[in-house]
Amino acid sequence: MEKIRFRLLRFESVTEDIWSQFHALRDARRRYDDPFFDPDYARLVAGVRPDARLGLAFEGDELVGIWPIHRRPGAWARPIGGPFSDWHGPVLSADTDLTAHAFLRGIGVLGMSSFGWLPQDAESEGRLTVAGANMSDVSGGWDGFMGNQGERWPKHFKKMRRLARNMERDFSEVEFRYDDQCDDTFSRLIFLKREQFRRTGRHDVLGTGWAQQLLDALRHQKDERFRLRLVSLHLDGQHAASELVLQSRNVVHGWITAYEADYAQYSPGNFVVQHMLEEMANRDGPKIYDAGPGLDHYKRHYSNFQLPVGSGVVRSKALAIRPDRVLGYAWRTGEQTLDGRLSDVMKSARRRLDQVCISEIKPTGRLIGIGNSLRRTAAALDLADGTASR
Repeated sequence: MEKIRFRLLRFESVTEDIWSQFHALRDARRRYDDPFFDPDYARLVAGVRPDARLGLAFEGDELVGIWPIHRRPGAWARPIGGPFSDWHGPVLSADTDLTAHAFLRGIGVLGMSSFGWLPQDAESEGRLTVAGANMSDVSGGWDGFMGNQGERWPKHFKKMRRLARNMERDFSEVEFRYDDQCDDTFSRLIFLKREQFRRTGRHDVLGTGWAQQLLDALRHQKDERFRLRLVSLHLDGQHAASELVLQSRNVVHGWITAYEADYAQYSPGNFVVQHMLEEMANRDGPKIYDAGPGLDHYKRHYSNFQLPVGSGVVRSKALAIRPDRVLGYAWRTGEQTLDGRLSDVMKSARRRLDQVCISEIKPTGRLIGIGNSLRRTAAALDLADGTASR
């Protein structure tokens, strides 16, 4: 095998020839047919974040690997578009043995914090926690899909039929929109999601300027190969629930969801997913819906297969001898060895800090986010200590 050459470029230095090769490399393998691996997604993110970089790997004159990342302080990488990129990792040729572990080392990066890792090689995944991403394949037709899901979850779909009758009884107009172009719907969805972040104490990843600019750029992306789609449910003209999804040729990826508390008794979020899947089954276009990992009831009830997805840290070295990296390693060790409640607090704190570090690119925003996260962690530790003492 020829020696692999690596380059790490700023996006303004990437030529159109490289972009063409990126498209070809991505399109050659079905595993990358998710909107988060689309070159246009990386390009749009790079337009609003100055820390975006494109890693390249060549065997001879052949480009065998491309990896868009954010190069963060401390020679550390974050997924491109994080915290929004639910799938990430390098895009590799089927003809190369290059691993992500070696790719990171080749572009001068110590490691990457990951939460939606696409498994591709055992070496890079040794320390990752692997879960199942919930997928819905409706290519066999709507009746067949519902027949299968109804057999698996009869109580849920009996409940959905009852709730559908209740909606028809209580509202004169029940309207589902598969491609909602209304600015008010979009604004309401974002408002509700940000309210949810505030209510639950999570970092508001939608509050940054670059995130708002990215959403605006995506709303103007109308290519059916890669685009944003807003699906929604309205009851008597009032917003009940909506979901913002990203779409590739074959996959619709669930992204940002919210529903109105006033309509919770009708499970409007479930109906948005159910109506969307029916539309997908009956239209030309993508036939697979990706709801991501987790056991939310709607994900369980509408999924008919799963794909492995990893979270954790992918390293180019077993342990980088830097104070910040050693601290991170020690923190994760504590998560694994401490008693249950303290371990849960540490995991929650790390996830909050990860969200701050990946989304806040200005020092002021980082300091505020880290301060808020530390206060919540201190309060949680006090609660855990009090519980343990009783």
